[in-house]
Amino acid sequence: MIQYKVLIPEISLLILAIISFFYGFISRNYRTTYILSFLSILTAIILSVFNFGQKEFTSELIKIDLYRQTLRILVLFIGVFILGLSYSDLKLKSSKSVEYVFLLLLSLFGMNLMIVANDLLILYLALETFSLSLYILAGFYRKESLSIEAGMKYFILGTLSSIILLGSIVFFYAQTGSTSYETFKLLKTENLNILLGVVFLISAFAFKLSLAPFHAWAPDVYQGAPTAVTAFLSIAPKVAVFGALINIFLSINLKLNIQDLIVIISALSMLVGNVLALRQNNLKRMLAYSSIAHAGYMFMAFLLPEKELLISLIPYLIVYVFMNLSAFAFIMNIKNGESIQNYLGVGRKNPLLSFCIIVIMFSLTGVPPTAGFIVKFNLFKNLLSYGYGSLVFFALLMSIFSAFYYLRPVFYLYKDSLVIDIYNHPLNNSMALSGALLLIFLGLFPNLLLIF
Repeated sequence: MIQYKVLIPEISLLILAIISFFYGFISRNYRTTYILSFLSILTAIILSVFNFGQKEFTSELIKIDLYRQTLRILVLFIGVFILGLSYSDLKLKSSKSVEYVFLLLLSLFGMNLMIVANDLLILYLALETFSLSLYILAGFYRKESLSIEAGMKYFILGTLSSIILLGSIVFFYAQTGSTSYETFKLLKTENLNILLGVVFLISAFAFKLSLAPFHAWAPDVYQGAPTAVTAFLSIAPKVAVFGALINIFLSINLKLNIQDLIVIISALSMLVGNVLALRQNNLKRMLAYSSIAHAGYMFMAFLLPEKELLISLIPYLIVYVFMNLSAFAFIMNIKNGESIQNYLGVGRKNPLLSFCIIVIMFSLTGVPPTAGFIVKFNLFKNLLSYGYGSLVFFALLMSIFSAFYYLRPVFYLYKDSLVIDIYNHPLNNSMALSGALLLIFLGLFPNLLLIF
């Protein structure tokens, strides 16, 4: 029964989501639906914060500790911000808003369950719970061909990754007779079944993280999905999947045996993401390739031992979340904000909004004094101390190369006079500005960020 008590935030979120769904289904009032959904997530956040810092808990199915608690709360905060972005999208204020927010809450439940999972079967069920929700959300605009295409591509390729994950679970179970992480501590990678299990596991997770060469779905899905859903896709699954990978890597001592595979996937992701982003004029596609590159940077952290892995990856994830949320809030504040051409003259019309995108793009590039620079520097420093100088040098070159496409929107801000409308939605303005200020604040006071 104790393991159910530690899952009270997730259970409460699921129950409240079901209640708000039925109430919204009866009333068909989008405003009430959003309010109830917001209160559902807020309740889960309060319950998570109340349990934060308490004793660690471990069972065969569930494990709770400090970094898992942090990632749980981070996912819930993402849900709050995505609800805000969704509320500013007129297309999502429709008779289908009830289904939309229910799927969003259901995906948050699955992601949090994945973070605290201590068993491969729980992991798989959690992954499928949020994946099925995301497939529908990606194709939510049923009358738009790009959205339907996004949903179909994501579903078909996501199904393939689920099959690969099941194959991984079979290999582990065949060797140990168990699917619990706790039994993996005695495994040795000289065994062919274990090596195949690890390769299949990384391949399945690489799809969800849009790591190369499993990245092909990301640009089309990011472009076709509703912008608020794209923002959600770019950050929340990464937090959940990286959290699950941390759990598995800390349970299985495999780092030294598969370090070449990690190096190859990381380097390839950085190369593909940064090079292909250069030719994009659609900002959502550009951020899709950006997410591939940043996933490559973060994946390098799995070359490090336990302590350095946590202090390198968790801060990076937190900063990445706020960078992307702020970027998509800015995009949704410009009419047809996906096209980079529509930013002409925005800097002269709205200096404050332009300041936000400048800070965000500088942080994504890794320019001081932003938080993006701090987390990259912290990761590169830790990798250098363990002898990965060549990989760090390559990552540094890719970071410099990324400036060419990250700074293109900044150039357009001041190029000509304004040619497009600015919505000035209060929620979007607030999120973009607060995100930009937070990125500067954490860049100036990095000790508040590097606490793990």
